[in-house]
Amino acid sequence: MSTAAPAGGIGIYSCMGVMLVSGAANTLLMKFMAGVAMAPTGPGGAMSGFSHPFFQTLLMCLGELLCLGVYLQSRLPSKAEQKFPSYIFLVPSICDWTATTLVNVAYVFIPASIIQMTRGSMVMFTCLFSVVFLKRRLHAFHYTGVAMVALGITLVALCAVLYPSGGSEGATRSATIGIALCVGAQVFQASMLVIEEKFLKQYHVPPLQAVGLEGVFGVGIGLFVLSLVNVTGVENTPAAMYQMTHSTPIMVAAVASIISIAFFNWSGITVTSQASCVARSTIDCSRTIIIWAVELALMWNVFHWLQLVGFLVLAAGTLLYNQVIEVPSIFAYPQVEEEKALTEEIETA
Repeated sequence: MSTAAPAGGIGIYSCMGVMLVSGAANTLLMKFMAGVAMAPTGPGGAMSGFSHPFFQTLLMCLGELLCLGVYLQSRLPSKAEQKFPSYIFLVPSICDWTATTLVNVAYVFIPASIIQMTRGSMVMFTCLFSVVFLKRRLHAFHYTGVAMVALGITLVALCAVLYPSGGSEGATRSATIGIALCVGAQVFQASMLVIEEKFLKQYHVPPLQAVGLEGVFGVGIGLFVLSLVNVTGVENTPAAMYQMTHSTPIMVAAVASIISIAFFNWSGITVTSQASCVARSTIDCSRTIIIWAVELALMWNVFHWLQLVGFLVLAAGTLLYNQVIEVPSIFAYPQVEEEKALTEEIETA
């Protein structure tokens, strides 16, 4: 992987492809570990799923940390680099760490496709935070898109609650918990994106270095949190290590998740800095389709028309918000000059 951000053309489209494949793979791998794979938690122990959300978040941070190693190995010593304070990535790392842990817990309760669709609620929170903190001016099509996203999320959540995997009252309660965890995670994920956008407009930070620094902070946060949750009995990291070392599928999935998250974060931040949120939202919609198709093929999930309708409304709202879909007969869209002024306003906010 090159530390230089692709200038465009084949380079940026390659990053989009990497983001699509690695993102879908990572979600499916995490679901496999948390809800499908089984292994004993100790000598003579009973078979159990790999339900270690805090440890799984640490795996994600290790994947991000790999990016820093690649950056340091491949950067050009003679190339002048802009100085920036490394601590600017601390708060995004905390937000990312919290969001990922909440989603890792949600994998135990609901299918990966439901999780991926529920992640679309991030548009609502990103919209709110952009207006409040970045002073962004939004138009009627933005608010319409957000309303459609809210409706789509409601339909998807309703499907998960009405048709839970187990079909029992307990399964319904689990689905509700999973949806709540995933939506709550998007508050932190949206915060991370808004903060990242703020700093990436202010400083020129190579994508690999940015992801790697978030990994450094993430690993530090993870080790501290793991020490607390192990002492309090919330999580058992030795049991997680035992399961990994005594189950080839879990070990392979864990290593593959580290590699996939490294590629996903690098390509994601590259697309954000070189393309736009339009590209990222389109990729996320495509990623959801892949995850859902694989889940149905592996019989990890059951098809429901309500989930399909919810996804279509959600996807349409996201694309409308990001102007991938335009309806000039209904909405007034900003002119090029206004968009340029808006961009400059955001950069100096």
